[in-house]
Amino acid sequence: MIFQKLNAMKKSTAAVLAILLTAACIGDVYQAHQAEIAAMQNQSVAKMMEAVDPGAYREAEQKEIQKILDSTEAAIRESKDQAEMDALVEKAVADTAGFKTDAAYTKEEEGIAKLKKAVDLDLYREAEQKEIKKILDSTEAAISETEDQAEIDALIEKAAEKFAEFKTDAEYSEEEAVAAAAAAASRKKSKKKKSSGSKGCVGTGSDVFN
Repeated sequence: MIFQKLNAMKKSTAAVLAILLTAACIGDVYQAHQAEIAAMQNQSVAKMMEAVDPGAYREAEQKEIQKILDSTEAAIRESKDQAEMDALVEKAVADTAGFKTDAAYTKEEEGIAKLKKAVDLDLYREAEQKEIKKILDSTEAAISETEDQAEIDALIEKAAEKFAEFKTDAEYSEEEAVAAAAAAASRKKSKKKKSSGSKGCVGTGSDVFN
């Protein structure tokens, strides 16, 4: 009877030990799996941060980009699938690519400043100013859409050629002065001819019949 009880206790202890070992094994597997997931998450976040440098942007853009990075990192930390993490990183990079960098803004500003130096609106009359402003606006918009310096230079050169087609106020004034002088000379000549023609009809009656 005693031996039977001892055997039963041994079997019971062995079963408990087996359960404990199984649980420990499961725990180790779980921890290993969790560590693997954490490593995947860390690598994905690192990959995203390598692809996006907030420091390359101006303050307003930095704030918006940081929101994208934070929300993406939170989503990555919730994910356990590598493909999903990769998709999240890809989307974040694409979303931040829509923002202009500080370098791009600087290039745009320099281009627009150069464009404005190519023409002085004060030199033109109102009608010409309106047309020139249209060219300025459309060229500025085109400059803001590109980051290629050669293209920016070409846009400015093309605009400058268009500006040159407009007459300045001084040119108009010169033309008007020449036209006025010509008109005055023409009127003077016409009066002189009329005056000369009227003298041929002047005389006494006796002069006519003699």
